[in-house]
Amino acid sequence: MINAKLKKSLEINFPKQRRMSFLIALFSLLIYICLYSYIDSTLAYSWIFGLLVGFTLQRSRICFTAALRDPILFGMTELARAIILSLFIMTIGYFLIQIYQLSQGLPLPGRFVTLGWHIPIGALIFGIGAALSGGCASGTLVRIGEGFRLQWIALLGFIFGSTHGAYDGDRWYRLFTDIDFPHLPNLIGWRWAILIQLLLLIILYVLAYLWEKYKFG
Repeated sequence: MINAKLKKSLEINFPKQRRMSFLIALFSLLIYICLYSYIDSTLAYSWIFGLLVGFTLQRSRICFTAALRDPILFGMTELARAIILSLFIMTIGYFLIQIYQLSQGLPLPGRFVTLGWHIPIGALIFGIGAALSGGCASGTLVRIGEGFRLQWIALLGFIFGSTHGAYDGDRWYRLFTDIDFPHLPNLIGWRWAILIQLLLLIILYVLAYLWEKYKFG
């Protein structure tokens, strides 16, 4: 009886979902055409890139908050291992970009932030907010697209926090402008720096796998 009801519900909702998917795809295409033709081609490419990233996040269920929360509360480390693996790949890619920049006499890409007491305080505030809202920035946006209402409140918090940060952030950064930040390649060399970081990521990956295996036998 239950299977029959479920089958009937799917038969009713599936055509609606197909029509909605078609309308969303058509609307996205119209936005791309308008951006490319009348405003800026770079914005059009950024629009397509954003759609692809959003689709990837939604289908992969990646959430940075869940990656840190699930191992502690539930013993599941699948998301944590996925993010560790992505960091492993990005470390190699970013290392190659930095080496290329140095070989061409160009400045290193990226922003190096000075270590200080502001980092754990900011991390604590962000962690509390992420735990209360149920997700990180990407997870919140994905859930808004899926129709969850609670995340709209979190989105308002993002907008308020980002606006205040843009207004007041420079004042906090100026407190640490005179402090030298450590750059690991400058301390031990590029070869050892990349090897140590990759080794640490491998160790974290193995520990995460063993933790899940220990929790679930």
